Amino acid sequence: MATLTMSLVVLFLASLMVFYTSSGMLFEIKTGNNQLYQSKAMEAARGSVEHSMAWLVNSSNTSSLAWTTDATGPAGTNQKATAASFPSSVSEQSIGGYTVAVSLWRNSATPTVLEVSAAASGDANATIRQRIRLGTTTVTTTTPNTLNIASIAPIVINGGLSGVTGTPDVYPSTTGGVAIVTSSSNTADINVGHLDLNGGTISYGAFAGDAWSFIFPNTTKAEMKAAADFEKIYYYDAALQPPNPWHDSIGTASDPVILIFDVGAGCPKVNGSVTIYGLVYYGNSCADNGWGGATIYGSMVADMSITKLNANAEFSGWSVNSGSGVITLPPTTTTSTAQTFAKLAASWRDF
Repeated sequence: MATLTMSLVVLFLASLMVFYTSSGMLFEIKTGNNQLYQSKAMEAARGSVEHSMAWLVNSSNTSSLAWTTDATGPAGTNQKATAASFPSSVSEQSIGGYTVAVSLWRNSATPTVLEVSAAASGDANATIRQRIRLGTTTVTTTTPNTLNIASIAPIVINGGLSGVTGTPDVYPSTTGGVAIVTSSSNTADINVGHLDLNGGTISYGAFAGDAWSFIFPNTTKAEMKAAADFEKIYYYDAALQPPNPWHDSIGTASDPVILIFDVGAGCPKVNGSVTIYGLVYYGNSCADNGWGGATIYGSMVADMSITKLNANAEFSGWSVNSGSGVITLPPTTTTSTAQTFAKLAASWRDF
């Protein structure tokens, strides 16, 4: 009886030890599961915050946000992004089996500081908040700029044509192509007179505004003047007078030039069997004084009506030459505003 009693006591104590050990193991398992679920909830909330910030990087998204007064948000905020402007694809996310609700807040006194709040719910709950600052920066982009003379008619006029005498000729780049381009839409403004178009046509109302902007849409006169090297770009105005009359042959079929007689240049006569490969531009304050025996392979552009085209001048479209007709212009510089985006230090909150 004594042995049996002792055996039962030992068995009971052993059972208690096993039960206690098993209870501890179950508690550890539950604790581990809780930590796992909490970590998954935290990562889901973190992922939603990152996804939301990726959406906010786009300046068109942030500029479209609308705000409403709401005092229920995180401390220091008093406005919440409306549901209509903060899309459900961002505000209602599902990550790893967890549903994450994202809201966007700010303080009206500092509207460039936003606070993203993401609350994950599922086997565990977790909330993460991150504050970010929006700003702007100026971005300057410089791109190469060229002029293809082959794409320009032999004569471009901002206005009309009259008083043509002598035996001038214009040869379009292609058979039956455009010989004259004008801003005027009135056919009566273009009186070719003795000018032989050699089968070419006239394009009326081809552009609005001045001829300079039509030919050089990405280059200002100031930029062109600054780039003048008097080897490929010649620029004359009131400050620098050109020879008058102009008797210099310039440019070649493989290396065309730009010759500019701008406002105040005096509009010199171009004659004396001169040959110019490239483009000749007349500013809008002068009148053409005649061409004599000049020949242009390329284009003559006038920001005025032409009234004295005479003698035996010739204007030939560029395709009659062997060169490419491409001239390098001053590079085009554009300025734009880009949005900057930065996380505020020490603003991360997770709980």
